[in-house]
Amino acid sequence: MMRHMKIRKMIPWIIVFLYTLWIFSNSLTIGETSGNISGRLARFLLQYVNAAGFTIAFDTFHFYVRKAAHVSEYALLGFLVVIAIHLHPLCRPWLNFVSLWILIPSLDETIQHFVPDRYGCFRDVCIDMSGFTGGAFLSYLILLILADLKKRMTKKSA
Repeated sequence: MMRHMKIRKMIPWIIVFLYTLWIFSNSLTIGETSGNISGRLARFLLQYVNAAGFTIAFDTFHFYVRKAAHVSEYALLGFLVVIAIHLHPLCRPWLNFVSLWILIPSLDETIQHFVPDRYGCFRDVCIDMSGFTGGAFLSYLILLILADLKKRMTKKSA
């Protein structure tokens, strides 16, 4: 029974770990394949941008789509990390957060140095960290709102 409880407490961290592996697997995709995937999305979105009356070169738009992918995947990671820390911190919560905030984006960009037609760069580490921070902030805000609602409901029932 006690072992089952310990495993249940680790589920949020297992989710963080699996999601991090998914991020790393994206970085292992060769440059041509990665570019084709984001290129298809960029072409699809660009038709709506152009239809709205905006003109932007495909290469520029494709660049922004790729960076938006960095921000969004790391925003979800930051969101998940804050939930995991809230439910079961592995050590000091701030140390969990800062360690993962620095380590995962840095490793992710380092992996890309070893993949054909890919390169990691400090700019992308910063973009990843900003997405992580945004997702963490959103998660923390939701947790604060939920705690406030719980507090208010407890006062009403008392």
